[in-house]
Amino acid sequence: MPVLNGSLAVFGYTQNQGMKINDIDLACSELEFPRLGRALDAKGIASELKDWHVLQARRDDLKVEFDSIEYWMTDLPEDYDTLMIEGYAFKVVGLFSLRELYRRGLEATASQSDEVNRAKYLAIAEKYEALRGI
Repeated sequence: MPVLNGSLAVFGYTQNQGMKINDIDLACSELEFPRLGRALDAKGIASELKDWHVLQARRDDLKVEFDSIEYWMTDLPEDYDTLMIEGYAFKVVGLFSLRELYRRGLEATASQSDEVNRAKYLAIAEKYEALRGI
């Protein structure tokens, strides 16, 4: 079962109605990527394996990223919660681990100065600060 992380998980914890969510991030074993890719292709959903250990699926303006749990959640405790978002129950990465994922994201993007990465850094920083407030 995939584990929700990223912006939608931050929204689940903060309930910040003004938060911008551009995609859905789910963590699962990277060993599942080939099977997921085939299932997505069978449904007519384009998928692409990215260099950063992510299987990205797109249809129209919706993007879902399947993050490698082995790569991205290395050294994080297996603490998961269940959150209700808009009436749906999601298995979600625990609050401590989600904060740590965003802290790592800040470190990874802090030294990059181009406009796109600066915008990414600011978006990560906003979500990290929201998580620190809980």
